Amino acid sequence: MEHASRGIAAVAAQVAPPEKTVHVLCGPGNNGGDGYGAARFLSGCGFDVQAWRCAPREPAQGDAGVEFRLLSAELEVLDAFTAPQRLLEALQGASGLVVDALFGVGLTRPLEAPYAPWIEALNAANVLRLAVDVPSGLDSDTGEALPLCVRAHVTATMAAPKLGLAANPAAAGHVVEIDIGLPSALHRPYLRESGT
Repeated sequence: MEHASRGIAAVAAQVAPPEKTVHVLCGPGNNGGDGYGAARFLSGCGFDVQAWRCAPREPAQGDAGVEFRLLSAELEVLDAFTAPQRLLEALQGASGLVVDALFGVGLTRPLEAPYAPWIEALNAANVLRLAVDVPSGLDSDTGEALPLCVRAHVTATMAAPKLGLAANPAAAGHVVEIDIGLPSALHRPYLRESGT
């Protein structure tokens, strides 16, 4: 997760509009953990960062819990879940970069409140949208979008590109591969199968 977070932060630093706030929306799973880590690296590099916990509770265990605690020691993590309107207003007034670290691979259910209004506001905002691994709401295998799906300008995907990103470039935007240190023997066969 440290490798993923550092890679995401590097991509964000390259595309973030200068002197604008970077909002990082962190969901309940490991995708959110990647977001917490990226927010920490970006803040450490001098970016104005607002990290949002978009989950019912703080992650307590695993890598996501570690990343949350490390970030919380350096930066206030804003609680969007108990005050969803606060994030909605922030998105409506945003003008910089928003990092979508809400949901990664494996999401199959339609998104409801509070996520649905947030994604609608994010897609409508005059911001650059960077998705972590896959845009929230996009099937990583087929590219099929749920009724609500983040429309990313850039997707920072881990280890190797997912088939769904190539199948739906309108949602994925420009795809950047992040090397997270996996041995090449593990993912080389999948790269051959996908033709990359």
